[in-house]
Amino acid sequence: MAFGETLSNLRKAKGLSQEQLAAELGLTRQTISKWELNQSTPDLDYLVRLSDFFAVSTDFLIKGTQFNNDPPCNNSDLEERNSHTKLMSRSVATYKLCVYLGAIILGVSLIGIIVFVICSALNPWGALIGRWYFEGLIGFLIGTDTLWFFIILLVLFIAGGLISAYGIKNMKQ
Repeated sequence: MAFGETLSNLRKAKGLSQEQLAAELGLTRQTISKWELNQSTPDLDYLVRLSDFFAVSTDFLIKGTQFNNDPPCNNSDLEERNSHTKLMSRSVATYKLCVYLGAIILGVSLIGIIVFVICSALNPWGALIGRWYFEGLIGFLIGTDTLWFFIILLVLFIAGGLISAYGIKNMKQ
């Protein structure tokens, strides 16, 4: 049995349309159609992803037979693998969300910090606390009583960076 016929049979046995399978793999329907019509073949990465998705060996996908003539996995194995695949895709989505959320927090807090720096340059302040006299950014923050807000922005900046770094680190694993 040719690869395209095997893929078509597995897809139909699972009750999926070409569009649904394409969406699961992050491809277009046309790519799945070309594979099923044997007009093109997937690269090794997609062969492995297809074998994991359908819970069959790559040998079965390519030749239409299992490596040692074992039947394809039963439905419970298939469901278990599919739930694992969905869980993994949710994890990746969660890590992507961490990256985006962290980047937004990082960006917004950085803009706030820059606004304070520009305001302190355009409107210089001096603040006397005890024997200490502060000028520049610190003088501005103390004089306008906005030091607490600036500290919150710094904490958010660090937190945004850490959240993004966490997402990036775990997406690569």
